[in-house]
Amino acid sequence: MSPALTGSMSESYLRRMRRAHGFTLIEIIMVLALLGIISALGIWQMVPALEHEKVRGAASILIADLQYAQAMAARQRQPVVVIVNPSLKMYMVRDRAGATVYRERFLGEDSDYDLDDLQVAPETSVEVFPNGTATETTTFTLVIGEYERQVRLSRAGQVRMLAAPTGKK
Repeated sequence: MSPALTGSMSESYLRRMRRAHGFTLIEIIMVLALLGIISALGIWQMVPALEHEKVRGAASILIADLQYAQAMAARQRQPVVVIVNPSLKMYMVRDRAGATVYRERFLGEDSDYDLDDLQVAPETSVEVFPNGTATETTTFTLVIGEYERQVRLSRAGQVRMLAAPTGKK
């Protein structure tokens, strides 16, 4: 614009330019409120997925530790015992005599997994022999809320994670 413009024209032009370069406070507050609502809904939907991942992670760690027990039995050429304490939500891998604890893992409140329940059936301990076999087929059940996963150590020494029971996905 030329400097010859009248004062009223230049003031209206400046007002329009100021308004075109920014957002009003109300517009910013509305956008922030909308983002807050969308974020809250997203987090609400993510909580079950995070719990499921904790259970799957704990089951994977249990599988690795059972395979470790098999390896330790083979390396030491003597049986090792996996002992589960459901009330403490923990298990340990130790030699049969009890002199050496190879591994101890807590899966309860003070761990990364925060399990609500850790169950084992039929017994709370199982022996793993140097050839990889076990005294009996043992099923470990890991639970958070309504979601659970099972890990089975077969008598033949196969370790695997079972699918979630029907209705508990």
